[in-house]
Amino acid sequence: MNRLLTLLLVLGAAMPLGAADTPKQPTEDISKLVESIDVRVISVDVVVTDKKGNPVTGLTRDDFLVFDNGRQQPISNFFEVVEREVIDRAKPATAAAETAPVAPFVGARALQRRFIFFIDNLSLAPFNRKPVFKEMQKFIDENLVEGDLAMIATFNRDLKVRVPFTNDHAFLKQTLDIIAEENSFGLQNQAERRSSETQIQDARTYEEAVGVARSYAYSVENDLRQAVNSLRSLMTTLAGVDGKKIMVVASEGLQIQPGRELFYYIDEIAGRKGWRSSSSVYLEATNFNSKSLIESVAQAANANGVTLYTLHAGGLGANSSANTAENQGATSPIVQNAALTNSTESLRILAAMTGGVATTGTNNFGGAFERIKRDINSYYSLGYRSGVERVDRQRSIEVRPKNKNLVVRSRRSFVEKSLFTEVSDKVIANVFYSAPENDLGIVVTTGQARAAGNDRYTLPLEIRIPMEKLAFIPTGEGLRGGFSVFFVVADERGDMSDVQQQSHPMTLTEAQAKDLAGKHYTYTVELLMNKGRNRISVALVDEATKQIGYATREVLAADLR
Repeated sequence: MNRLLTLLLVLGAAMPLGAADTPKQPTEDISKLVESIDVRVISVDVVVTDKKGNPVTGLTRDDFLVFDNGRQQPISNFFEVVEREVIDRAKPATAAAETAPVAPFVGARALQRRFIFFIDNLSLAPFNRKPVFKEMQKFIDENLVEGDLAMIATFNRDLKVRVPFTNDHAFLKQTLDIIAEENSFGLQNQAERRSSETQIQDARTYEEAVGVARSYAYSVENDLRQAVNSLRSLMTTLAGVDGKKIMVVASEGLQIQPGRELFYYIDEIAGRKGWRSSSSVYLEATNFNSKSLIESVAQAANANGVTLYTLHAGGLGANSSANTAENQGATSPIVQNAALTNSTESLRILAAMTGGVATTGTNNFGGAFERIKRDINSYYSLGYRSGVERVDRQRSIEVRPKNKNLVVRSRRSFVEKSLFTEVSDKVIANVFYSAPENDLGIVVTTGQARAAGNDRYTLPLEIRIPMEKLAFIPTGEGLRGGFSVFFVVADERGDMSDVQQQSHPMTLTEAQAKDLAGKHYTYTVELLMNKGRNRISVALVDEATKQIGYATREVLAADLR
Protein backbone atom coordinates (compact mmCIF):
# COMPACT_ATOMS: atom_id res chain seq x y z
CA MET A 1 0.00 0.00 0.00
CA ASN A 2 0.92 3.72 -0.26
CA ARG A 3 3.38 3.20 -3.12
CA LEU A 4 1.88 5.89 -5.36
CA LEU A 5 1.54 9.69 -5.48
CA THR A 6 4.74 10.27 -3.55
CA LEU A 7 5.38 13.49 -5.52
CA LEU A 8 1.80 14.74 -5.67
CA LEU A 9 2.22 17.81 -3.47
CA VAL A 10 5.43 18.81 -5.22
CA LEU A 11 3.95 18.53 -8.70
CA GLY A 12 0.53 19.98 -7.94
CA ALA A 13 -0.43 23.28 -9.58
CA ALA A 14 -3.54 25.36 -10.27
CA MET A 15 -4.16 26.80 -13.73
CA PRO A 16 -7.08 29.02 -14.83
CA LEU A 17 -8.74 28.55 -18.19
CA GLY A 18 -7.58 31.96 -19.39
CA ALA A 19 -4.85 34.18 -17.95
CA ALA A 20 -7.03 37.28 -18.09
CA ASP A 21 -9.67 35.61 -15.96
CA THR A 22 -7.30 34.50 -13.19
CA PRO A 23 -9.05 34.97 -9.83
CA LYS A 24 -6.99 36.73 -7.17
CA GLN A 25 -5.68 34.68 -4.27
CA PRO A 26 -7.12 35.80 -0.89
CA THR A 27 -4.91 36.40 2.12
CA GLU A 28 -7.38 34.93 4.64
CA ASP A 29 -8.93 31.48 4.97
CA ILE A 30 -12.52 31.39 3.64
CA SER A 31 -13.53 29.10 6.52
CA LYS A 32 -13.08 32.03 8.94
CA LEU A 33 -15.70 34.03 7.06
CA VAL A 34 -18.44 31.40 7.01
CA GLU A 35 -20.40 30.18 10.00
CA SER A 36 -21.33 26.60 9.10
CA ILE A 37 -24.10 24.77 10.93
CA ASP A 38 -23.54 21.15 9.99
CA VAL A 39 -26.63 19.14 10.90
CA ARG A 40 -26.20 15.50 10.00
CA VAL A 41 -28.31 12.44 10.53
CA ILE A 42 -26.71 9.49 12.30
CA SER A 43 -28.28 6.29 10.98
CA VAL A 44 -28.23 2.88 12.63
CA ASP A 45 -29.72 -0.38 11.38
CA VAL A 46 -31.63 -2.35 14.01
CA VAL A 47 -32.66 -6.01 13.97
CA VAL A 48 -35.64 -6.78 16.21
CA THR A 49 -36.67 -10.30 17.25
CA ASP A 50 -38.82 -11.93 19.86
CA LYS A 51 -37.32 -14.09 22.61
CA LYS A 52 -37.21 -17.07 20.22
CA GLY A 53 -35.23 -15.17 17.58
CA ASN A 54 -38.12 -14.63 15.16
CA PRO A 55 -38.14 -11.28 13.29
CA VAL A 56 -40.63 -8.69 14.52
CA THR A 57 -42.11 -6.42 11.87
CA GLY A 58 -44.57 -3.52 11.80
CA LEU A 59 -42.98 -1.35 14.51
CA THR A 60 -42.81 2.44 14.36
CA ARG A 61 -40.28 4.91 15.71
CA ASP A 62 -42.42 5.28 18.82
CA ASP A 63 -41.39 1.73 19.75
CA PHE A 64 -37.70 2.66 20.17
CA LEU A 65 -35.43 4.76 22.35
CA VAL A 66 -32.04 5.94 21.04
CA PHE A 67 -29.15 7.12 23.22
CA ASP A 68 -25.99 8.92 22.05
CA ASN A 69 -23.25 8.86 24.71
CA GLY A 70 -25.98 8.14 27.26
CA ARG A 71 -28.27 11.02 26.20
CA GLN A 72 -31.64 10.19 24.66
CA GLN A 73 -32.12 11.55 21.14
CA PRO A 74 -35.38 12.19 19.25
CA ILE A 75 -35.71 9.87 16.24
CA SER A 76 -35.97 12.04 13.12
CA ASN A 77 -35.68 9.39 10.41
CA PHE A 78 -37.29 5.97 10.30
CA PHE A 79 -38.12 3.24 7.84
CA GLU A 80 -38.39 -0.54 7.77
CA VAL A 81 -36.97 -3.01 5.25
CA VAL A 82 -38.91 -6.25 4.71
CA GLU A 83 -37.88 -8.65 1.94
CA ARG A 84 -36.00 -5.89 0.07
CA GLU A 85 -38.89 -3.46 0.18
CA VAL A 86 -38.56 -0.12 1.98
CA ILE A 87 -41.63 0.54 4.09
CA ASP A 88 -42.11 4.06 5.40
CA ARG A 89 -43.56 3.59 8.86
CA ALA A 90 -42.53 7.08 9.96
CA LYS A 91 -44.93 8.27 12.62
CA PRO A 92 -44.00 11.68 14.06
CA ALA A 93 -43.69 11.49 17.82
CA THR A 94 -43.45 15.26 18.25
CA ALA A 95 -44.28 18.39 16.30
CA ALA A 96 -40.56 18.95 15.68
CA ALA A 97 -40.20 15.52 14.13
CA GLU A 98 -42.81 16.40 11.49
CA THR A 99 -40.24 18.62 9.79
CA ALA A 100 -37.53 15.95 9.88
CA PRO A 101 -35.57 15.34 6.67
CA VAL A 102 -36.22 12.28 4.60
CA ALA A 103 -34.34 9.11 5.41
CA PRO A 104 -30.68 9.25 4.35
CA PHE A 105 -30.96 5.99 2.37
CA VAL A 106 -34.17 5.46 0.43
CA GLY A 107 -35.26 3.21 -2.38
CA ALA A 108 -32.51 1.42 -4.26
CA ARG A 109 -29.75 2.96 -2.14
CA ALA A 110 -31.26 1.48 1.00
CA LEU A 111 -31.21 -1.95 -0.61
CA GLN A 112 -27.59 -1.94 -1.76
CA ARG A 113 -25.72 -4.78 -0.06
CA ARG A 114 -22.01 -5.52 0.14
CA PHE A 115 -20.64 -8.79 1.56
CA ILE A 116 -17.07 -9.64 2.54
CA PHE A 117 -16.24 -13.28 3.33
CA PHE A 118 -13.06 -13.25 5.44
CA ILE A 119 -11.45 -16.68 5.71
CA ASP A 120 -8.81 -16.99 8.45
CA ASN A 121 -6.70 -19.72 6.84
CA LEU A 122 -4.04 -19.19 9.49
CA SER A 123 -6.25 -20.85 12.08
CA LEU A 124 -8.72 -22.99 10.11
CA ALA A 125 -8.14 -26.73 9.91
CA PRO A 126 -8.70 -28.03 6.33
CA PHE A 127 -11.41 -30.50 7.35
CA ASN A 128 -13.31 -27.76 9.20
CA ARG A 129 -13.43 -25.38 6.24
CA LYS A 130 -15.49 -27.50 3.88
CA PRO A 131 -18.76 -27.58 5.91
CA VAL A 132 -18.56 -23.80 6.31
CA PHE A 133 -17.81 -23.26 2.62
CA LYS A 134 -20.72 -25.50 1.61
CA GLU A 135 -23.19 -23.29 3.50
CA MET A 136 -21.42 -20.15 2.30
CA GLN A 137 -21.91 -21.25 -1.30
CA LYS A 138 -25.57 -21.98 -0.66
CA PHE A 139 -25.99 -18.53 0.91
CA ILE A 140 -24.41 -16.90 -2.16
CA ASP A 141 -26.74 -18.78 -4.52
CA GLU A 142 -29.90 -17.97 -2.58
CA ASN A 143 -29.23 -14.43 -1.37
CA LEU A 144 -26.82 -12.60 -3.68
CA VAL A 145 -29.29 -10.83 -5.97
CA GLU A 146 -28.87 -8.26 -8.73
CA GLY A 147 -27.19 -5.15 -7.33
CA ASP A 148 -25.42 -7.04 -4.53
CA LEU A 149 -21.63 -7.42 -4.54
CA ALA A 150 -19.45 -9.88 -2.64
CA MET A 151 -15.73 -10.24 -1.98
CA ILE A 152 -13.66 -13.20 -0.75
CA ALA A 153 -10.42 -12.55 1.17
CA THR A 154 -8.06 -14.99 2.88
CA PHE A 155 -5.53 -14.46 5.65
CA ASN A 156 -2.33 -16.53 5.92
CA ARG A 157 -0.21 -14.05 7.89
CA ASP A 158 -0.93 -11.65 5.05
CA LEU A 159 -4.14 -10.52 3.40
CA LYS A 160 -5.06 -11.67 -0.09
CA VAL A 161 -8.22 -10.63 -1.92
CA ARG A 162 -9.14 -13.77 -3.83
CA VAL A 163 -12.25 -12.33 -5.47
CA PRO A 164 -12.81 -8.56 -5.72
CA PHE A 165 -16.37 -7.29 -5.41
CA THR A 166 -18.57 -9.10 -7.92
CA ASN A 167 -22.02 -10.57 -8.40
CA ASP A 168 -20.66 -13.60 -10.28
CA HIS A 169 -22.00 -16.58 -8.27
CA ALA A 170 -19.98 -19.13 -10.23
CA PHE A 171 -16.70 -17.26 -9.71
CA LEU A 172 -17.32 -16.90 -5.96
CA LYS A 173 -18.28 -20.55 -5.48
CA GLN A 174 -15.44 -21.84 -7.61
CA THR A 175 -12.95 -19.80 -5.58
CA LEU A 176 -14.27 -21.32 -2.35
CA ASP A 177 -13.76 -24.79 -3.85
CA ILE A 178 -10.17 -23.87 -4.72
CA ILE A 179 -9.47 -22.52 -1.23
CA ALA A 180 -10.93 -25.69 0.30
CA GLU A 181 -8.27 -27.76 -1.45
CA GLU A 182 -5.37 -25.50 -0.52
CA ASN A 183 -3.05 -25.92 2.43
CA SER A 184 -3.92 -24.03 5.57
CA PHE A 185 -1.94 -23.24 8.67
CA GLY A 186 -4.55 -24.59 11.05
CA LEU A 187 -2.90 -27.98 11.51
CA GLN A 188 0.51 -26.33 11.72
CA ASN A 189 -0.72 -24.12 14.55
CA GLN A 190 -2.13 -27.13 16.40
CA ALA A 191 1.24 -28.87 15.98
CA GLU A 192 3.03 -25.80 17.34
CA ARG A 193 0.82 -25.82 20.41
CA ARG A 194 1.36 -29.56 21.01
CA SER A 195 5.11 -29.06 20.62
CA SER A 196 5.00 -26.31 23.24
CA GLU A 197 3.06 -28.59 25.59
CA THR A 198 5.72 -31.28 25.13
CA GLN A 199 8.47 -28.76 25.92
CA ILE A 200 6.60 -27.77 29.08
CA GLN A 201 6.31 -31.42 30.07
CA ASP A 202 10.05 -31.83 29.58
CA ALA A 203 10.96 -28.59 31.36
CA ARG A 204 13.15 -29.00 34.44
CA THR A 205 12.03 -25.82 36.19
CA TYR A 206 8.96 -23.67 36.51
CA GLU A 207 10.81 -20.73 34.96
CA GLU A 208 11.77 -22.82 31.92
CA ALA A 209 8.13 -23.86 31.40
CA VAL A 210 6.92 -20.26 31.68
CA GLY A 211 9.53 -19.24 29.11
CA VAL A 212 8.08 -21.75 26.64
CA ALA A 213 4.56 -20.42 27.24
CA ARG A 214 5.71 -16.84 26.79
CA SER A 215 7.41 -17.64 23.50
CA TYR A 216 4.25 -19.30 22.22
CA ALA A 217 2.08 -16.41 23.41
CA TYR A 218 4.29 -13.83 21.65
CA SER A 219 4.01 -15.79 18.40
CA VAL A 220 0.21 -15.99 18.64
CA GLU A 221 -0.02 -12.31 19.56
CA ASN A 222 2.02 -11.32 16.50
CA ASP A 223 -0.29 -13.33 14.22
CA LEU A 224 -3.31 -11.70 15.86
CA ARG A 225 -2.01 -8.19 15.20
CA GLN A 226 -1.56 -9.00 11.52
CA ALA A 227 -5.09 -10.44 11.33
CA VAL A 228 -6.51 -7.34 13.04
CA ASN A 229 -4.73 -5.04 10.58
CA SER A 230 -6.08 -7.07 7.67
CA LEU A 231 -9.65 -6.92 8.95
CA ARG A 232 -9.49 -3.18 9.51
CA SER A 233 -8.00 -2.49 6.07
CA LEU A 234 -10.75 -4.52 4.40
CA MET A 235 -13.44 -2.48 6.12
CA THR A 236 -12.02 0.80 4.83
CA THR A 237 -13.06 -0.23 1.31
CA LEU A 238 -16.69 -0.01 2.49
CA ALA A 239 -16.41 3.25 4.45
CA GLY A 240 -17.87 5.53 1.79
CA VAL A 241 -20.48 3.07 0.48
CA ASP A 242 -24.21 3.38 1.20
CA GLY A 243 -26.52 0.54 2.14
CA LYS A 244 -26.15 -2.70 4.09
CA LYS A 245 -22.58 -3.89 4.71
CA ILE A 246 -21.87 -7.38 6.04
CA MET A 247 -18.59 -9.14 6.85
CA VAL A 248 -18.61 -12.88 7.60
CA VAL A 249 -15.51 -13.95 9.56
CA ALA A 250 -14.68 -17.69 9.56
CA SER A 251 -11.94 -18.47 12.07
CA GLU A 252 -10.64 -20.76 14.79
CA GLY A 253 -8.11 -18.22 16.03
CA LEU A 254 -8.21 -14.52 17.00
CA GLN A 255 -7.24 -15.37 20.59
CA ILE A 256 -8.34 -12.76 23.07
CA GLN A 257 -5.61 -13.85 25.52
CA PRO A 258 -2.75 -15.29 23.44
CA GLY A 259 -1.26 -18.43 25.00
CA ARG A 260 -3.83 -18.71 27.79
CA GLU A 261 -4.13 -22.50 27.47
CA LEU A 262 -0.38 -23.07 27.95
CA PHE A 263 -0.32 -21.10 31.19
CA TYR A 264 -3.25 -23.21 32.38
CA TYR A 265 -1.31 -26.29 31.31
CA ILE A 266 1.67 -25.23 33.44
CA ASP A 267 -0.62 -24.90 36.45
CA GLU A 268 -2.00 -28.39 35.77
CA ILE A 269 1.38 -30.18 35.79
CA ALA A 270 3.08 -28.06 38.45
CA GLY A 271 1.97 -30.41 41.22
CA ARG A 272 3.32 -33.47 39.43
CA LYS A 273 6.61 -31.73 38.79
CA GLY A 274 6.99 -30.58 42.39
CA TRP A 275 7.40 -26.99 41.30
CA ARG A 276 6.78 -24.09 43.64
CA SER A 277 3.26 -22.73 43.94
CA SER A 278 2.18 -21.68 40.49
CA SER A 279 -0.58 -19.26 41.42
CA SER A 280 1.46 -16.55 39.72
CA VAL A 281 1.15 -18.35 36.39
CA TYR A 282 -2.30 -16.83 35.95
CA LEU A 283 -0.77 -13.39 36.40
CA GLU A 284 1.70 -14.29 33.66
CA ALA A 285 -1.23 -15.08 31.40
CA THR A 286 -2.79 -11.66 31.99
CA ASN A 287 0.28 -10.02 30.45
CA PHE A 288 -1.04 -11.23 27.10
CA ASN A 289 -4.43 -9.55 26.89
CA SER A 290 -5.59 -8.56 23.42
CA LYS A 291 -9.15 -7.52 24.21
CA SER A 292 -8.42 -3.95 23.13
CA LEU A 293 -7.13 -5.24 19.78
CA ILE A 294 -10.28 -7.29 19.24
CA GLU A 295 -12.46 -4.33 20.22
CA SER A 296 -10.56 -2.11 17.77
CA VAL A 297 -11.80 -4.35 14.94
CA ALA A 298 -15.40 -3.90 16.11
CA GLN A 299 -14.90 -0.15 16.49
CA ALA A 300 -13.52 0.07 12.94
CA ALA A 301 -16.52 -1.92 11.72
CA ASN A 302 -18.92 0.42 13.49
CA ALA A 303 -17.12 3.50 12.19
CA ASN A 304 -17.58 2.19 8.65
CA GLY A 305 -21.12 0.83 9.09
CA VAL A 306 -20.12 -2.85 8.82
CA THR A 307 -21.93 -5.62 10.72
CA LEU A 308 -19.81 -8.65 11.67
CA TYR A 309 -21.11 -12.22 11.66
CA THR A 310 -18.52 -14.59 13.12
CA LEU A 311 -18.22 -18.37 12.74
CA HIS A 312 -16.01 -20.67 14.82
CA ALA A 313 -15.41 -23.37 12.23
CA GLY A 314 -14.25 -25.89 14.83
CA GLY A 315 -17.86 -26.44 15.85
CA LEU A 316 -18.54 -29.26 18.29
CA GLY A 317 -15.20 -30.88 17.47
CA ALA A 318 -13.10 -27.87 18.43
CA ASN A 319 -9.99 -28.92 20.38
CA SER A 320 -10.79 -32.63 20.04
CA SER A 321 -7.34 -32.97 18.51
CA ALA A 322 -5.75 -32.14 21.83
CA ASN A 323 -6.02 -35.73 23.08
CA THR A 324 -3.98 -37.59 20.51
CA ALA A 325 -1.20 -40.13 20.54
CA GLU A 326 1.23 -37.28 19.89
CA ASN A 327 0.64 -36.03 23.42
CA GLN A 328 2.34 -37.78 26.30
CA GLY A 329 -0.89 -37.55 28.25
CA ALA A 330 -4.46 -36.47 27.79
CA THR A 331 -5.08 -32.74 28.10
CA SER A 332 -7.52 -31.92 30.86
CA PRO A 333 -10.95 -30.44 30.12
CA ILE A 334 -9.86 -27.25 31.90
CA VAL A 335 -6.99 -26.70 29.46
CA GLN A 336 -9.15 -27.67 26.47
CA ASN A 337 -11.83 -25.22 27.54
CA ALA A 338 -9.24 -22.47 28.04
CA ALA A 339 -8.06 -22.98 24.45
CA LEU A 340 -11.59 -23.00 23.04
CA THR A 341 -12.94 -19.99 24.92
CA ASN A 342 -9.79 -18.07 24.02
CA SER A 343 -10.99 -17.84 20.42
CA THR A 344 -14.76 -17.95 20.89
CA GLU A 345 -14.77 -14.99 23.31
CA SER A 346 -13.28 -12.72 20.65
CA LEU A 347 -15.80 -13.83 18.03
CA ARG A 348 -18.67 -13.09 20.41
CA ILE A 349 -17.29 -9.62 21.17
CA LEU A 350 -16.95 -8.76 17.46
CA ALA A 351 -20.53 -9.80 16.71
CA ALA A 352 -22.10 -8.26 19.81
CA MET A 353 -20.43 -4.85 19.37
CA THR A 354 -21.52 -4.54 15.73
CA GLY A 355 -25.06 -5.94 15.92
CA GLY A 356 -24.24 -9.29 14.32
CA VAL A 357 -24.35 -12.86 15.62
CA ALA A 358 -21.55 -15.23 16.65
CA THR A 359 -21.87 -18.94 15.84
CA THR A 360 -19.77 -21.06 18.23
CA GLY A 361 -19.98 -24.56 19.72
CA THR A 362 -22.19 -25.94 16.93
CA ASN A 363 -21.89 -27.64 13.57
CA ASN A 364 -25.10 -26.02 12.36
CA PHE A 365 -23.44 -23.55 9.99
CA GLY A 366 -26.55 -23.57 7.84
CA GLY A 367 -28.40 -22.04 10.79
CA ALA A 368 -25.72 -19.33 11.01
CA PHE A 369 -26.24 -18.26 7.42
CA GLU A 370 -30.01 -18.50 7.85
CA ARG A 371 -29.72 -15.91 10.64
CA ILE A 372 -27.76 -13.62 8.34
CA LYS A 373 -30.47 -14.06 5.71
CA ARG A 374 -33.21 -13.11 8.20
CA ASP A 375 -31.26 -10.07 9.39
CA ILE A 376 -30.63 -8.62 5.93
CA ASN A 377 -34.26 -9.18 4.91
CA SER A 378 -35.94 -7.72 8.00
CA TYR A 379 -34.59 -4.68 9.84
CA TYR A 380 -35.28 -1.07 10.75
CA SER A 381 -33.25 2.04 9.96
CA LEU A 382 -33.35 4.69 12.69
CA GLY A 383 -31.79 8.13 12.41
CA TYR A 384 -31.31 11.13 14.66
CA ARG A 385 -29.83 14.56 14.15
CA SER A 386 -26.32 15.08 15.41
CA GLY A 387 -25.20 18.52 16.45
CA VAL A 388 -21.80 17.53 17.83
CA GLU A 389 -18.52 18.76 16.43
CA ARG A 390 -17.15 16.44 13.75
CA VAL A 391 -13.75 15.50 15.13
CA ASP A 392 -13.35 11.78 14.28
CA ARG A 393 -14.16 10.74 17.82
CA GLN A 394 -15.73 7.44 18.86
CA ARG A 395 -19.19 7.82 20.42
CA SER A 396 -21.42 5.21 22.01
CA ILE A 397 -24.89 4.49 20.65
CA GLU A 398 -27.64 2.38 22.17
CA VAL A 399 -31.07 1.43 20.83
CA ARG A 400 -33.64 0.08 23.30
CA PRO A 401 -37.10 -1.34 22.60
CA LYS A 402 -39.91 0.03 24.76
CA ASN A 403 -41.40 -3.46 24.79
CA LYS A 404 -39.22 -5.47 27.19
CA ASN A 405 -40.20 -8.71 25.46
CA LEU A 406 -38.36 -7.69 22.30
CA VAL A 407 -34.66 -8.18 21.59
CA VAL A 408 -32.74 -5.49 19.69
CA ARG A 409 -29.37 -5.84 17.98
CA SER A 410 -27.46 -2.88 16.56
CA ARG A 411 -23.97 -1.41 16.51
CA ARG A 412 -22.79 0.04 19.81
CA SER A 413 -20.62 2.91 18.61
CA PHE A 414 -20.01 5.23 15.69
CA VAL A 415 -17.55 7.92 14.64
CA GLU A 416 -18.82 11.41 13.91
CA LYS A 417 -16.38 11.76 11.04
CA SER A 418 -14.78 15.04 10.05
CA LEU A 419 -15.44 16.33 6.56
CA PHE A 420 -11.86 15.39 5.59
CA THR A 421 -12.36 11.79 6.75
CA GLU A 422 -15.80 11.51 5.17
CA VAL A 423 -14.62 12.75 1.78
CA SER A 424 -11.46 10.63 2.00
CA ASP A 425 -13.58 7.54 2.68
CA LYS A 426 -15.79 8.28 -0.31
CA VAL A 427 -12.82 8.90 -2.59
CA ILE A 428 -11.39 5.50 -1.61
CA ALA A 429 -14.77 3.79 -2.06
CA ASN A 430 -15.09 5.29 -5.54
CA VAL A 431 -11.95 3.38 -6.56
CA PHE A 432 -14.03 0.20 -6.21
CA TYR A 433 -17.49 1.51 -7.17
CA SER A 434 -18.40 3.35 -10.34
CA ALA A 435 -21.34 5.59 -9.47
CA PRO A 436 -20.01 8.69 -7.65
CA GLU A 437 -22.28 11.65 -6.93
CA ASN A 438 -21.29 14.87 -8.67
CA ASP A 439 -23.25 17.80 -7.23
CA LEU A 440 -20.68 20.31 -8.53
CA GLY A 441 -20.67 18.93 -12.06
CA ILE A 442 -16.88 18.61 -12.30
CA VAL A 443 -15.30 17.00 -15.37
CA VAL A 444 -11.97 15.18 -15.13
CA THR A 445 -9.68 14.68 -18.13
CA THR A 446 -6.16 13.31 -18.42
CA GLY A 447 -3.27 13.87 -20.80
CA GLN A 448 -0.42 11.71 -22.07
CA ALA A 449 1.59 9.77 -19.48
CA ARG A 450 5.36 10.43 -19.40
CA ALA A 451 8.01 8.02 -18.08
CA ALA A 452 9.49 9.07 -14.73
CA GLY A 453 11.86 6.12 -14.20
CA ASN A 454 11.63 2.95 -12.10
CA ASP A 455 8.46 1.84 -13.92
CA ARG A 456 6.63 4.98 -12.87
CA TYR A 457 4.87 7.62 -14.94
CA THR A 458 3.63 11.15 -14.45
CA LEU A 459 0.19 11.94 -15.80
CA PRO A 460 -1.36 15.41 -16.16
CA LEU A 461 -4.91 15.61 -14.83
CA GLU A 462 -7.34 18.48 -15.29
CA ILE A 463 -10.48 19.17 -13.27
CA ARG A 464 -12.94 21.44 -15.08
CA ILE A 465 -15.15 23.25 -12.54
CA PRO A 466 -18.35 25.19 -13.44
CA MET A 467 -17.81 28.59 -11.78
CA GLU A 468 -21.55 29.13 -11.25
CA LYS A 469 -21.55 26.04 -9.00
CA LEU A 470 -19.08 27.60 -6.54
CA ALA A 471 -20.22 29.93 -3.74
CA PHE A 472 -18.48 33.24 -2.98
CA ILE A 473 -18.81 35.40 0.15
CA PRO A 474 -18.72 39.25 -0.02
CA THR A 475 -15.73 40.75 1.84
CA GLY A 476 -13.83 44.02 1.84
CA GLU A 477 -11.34 42.50 -0.61
CA GLY A 478 -13.97 41.20 -3.01
CA LEU A 479 -15.96 38.00 -3.22
CA ARG A 480 -14.18 35.17 -1.48
CA GLY A 481 -14.46 31.43 -2.08
CA GLY A 482 -12.39 28.38 -2.88
CA PHE A 483 -12.27 24.63 -3.02
CA SER A 484 -10.28 21.62 -1.83
CA VAL A 485 -9.29 18.73 -4.06
CA PHE A 486 -8.80 15.13 -2.89
CA PHE A 487 -6.95 12.49 -4.91
CA VAL A 488 -6.29 8.77 -4.61
CA VAL A 489 -4.81 6.36 -7.17
CA ALA A 490 -4.99 2.54 -7.24
CA ASP A 491 -3.03 0.34 -9.64
CA GLU A 492 -4.12 -2.93 -11.25
CA ARG A 493 -2.58 -4.98 -8.40
CA GLY A 494 -4.76 -3.20 -5.86
CA ASP A 495 -1.97 -1.07 -4.35
CA MET A 496 -3.39 2.28 -3.35
CA SER A 497 -1.91 5.66 -2.50
CA ASP A 498 -2.72 7.69 0.58
CA VAL A 499 -5.47 10.26 0.04
CA GLN A 500 -3.82 13.58 -0.84
CA GLN A 501 -5.53 16.95 -0.36
CA GLN A 502 -4.83 20.38 -1.83
CA SER A 503 -6.73 23.60 -1.03
CA HIS A 504 -7.19 26.45 -3.52
CA PRO A 505 -8.65 29.79 -2.27
CA MET A 506 -10.12 32.27 -4.78
CA THR A 507 -11.22 35.93 -4.89
CA LEU A 508 -13.50 37.47 -7.54
CA THR A 509 -14.39 41.06 -8.35
CA GLU A 510 -18.08 41.99 -8.42
CA ALA A 511 -17.87 42.26 -12.21
CA GLN A 512 -16.47 38.74 -12.51
CA ALA A 513 -19.13 37.37 -10.12
CA LYS A 514 -21.94 38.76 -12.30
CA ASP A 515 -20.73 36.90 -15.36
CA LEU A 516 -20.09 33.32 -14.19
CA ALA A 517 -22.72 31.55 -16.29
CA GLY A 518 -21.02 29.16 -18.68
CA LYS A 519 -17.55 29.95 -17.33
CA HIS A 520 -15.24 27.24 -16.03
CA TYR A 521 -12.11 27.10 -13.93
CA THR A 522 -9.51 24.45 -14.76
CA TYR A 523 -7.39 23.00 -11.99
CA THR A 524 -4.34 21.06 -13.21
CA VAL A 525 -2.11 18.64 -11.33
CA GLU A 526 0.41 15.97 -12.27
CA LEU A 527 0.09 12.58 -10.62
CA LEU A 528 2.87 10.04 -10.18
CA MET A 529 1.72 6.44 -10.59
CA ASN A 530 2.93 2.91 -11.29
CA LYS A 531 3.21 1.53 -14.79
CA GLY A 532 0.09 -0.13 -16.17
CA ARG A 533 -3.62 0.42 -15.66
CA ASN A 534 -4.59 2.75 -12.84
CA ARG A 535 -7.83 4.14 -11.48
CA ILE A 536 -7.91 7.75 -10.29
CA SER A 537 -10.58 8.91 -7.85
CA VAL A 538 -11.14 12.63 -7.31
CA ALA A 539 -13.32 14.77 -5.04
CA LEU A 540 -13.75 18.53 -5.09
CA VAL A 541 -15.29 20.31 -2.07
CA ASP A 542 -16.71 23.85 -2.17
CA GLU A 543 -15.19 25.52 0.90
CA ALA A 544 -18.23 27.74 1.49
CA THR A 545 -21.18 25.38 0.99
CA LYS A 546 -19.38 22.03 1.48
CA GLN A 547 -21.05 20.71 -1.67
CA ILE A 548 -18.99 17.96 -3.26
CA GLY A 549 -18.30 16.70 -6.75
CA TYR A 550 -16.83 13.24 -7.33
CA ALA A 551 -15.28 11.74 -10.45
CA THR A 552 -13.24 8.68 -11.40
CA ARG A 553 -11.01 7.97 -14.34
CA GLU A 554 -9.41 4.81 -15.74
CA VAL A 555 -5.95 5.50 -17.22
CA LEU A 556 -3.05 3.60 -18.77
CA ALA A 557 0.41 4.64 -17.61
CA ALA A 558 2.62 3.40 -20.42
CA ASP A 559 4.90 4.58 -23.21
CA LEU A 560 2.63 4.53 -26.28
CA ARG A 561 5.17 5.97 -28.74
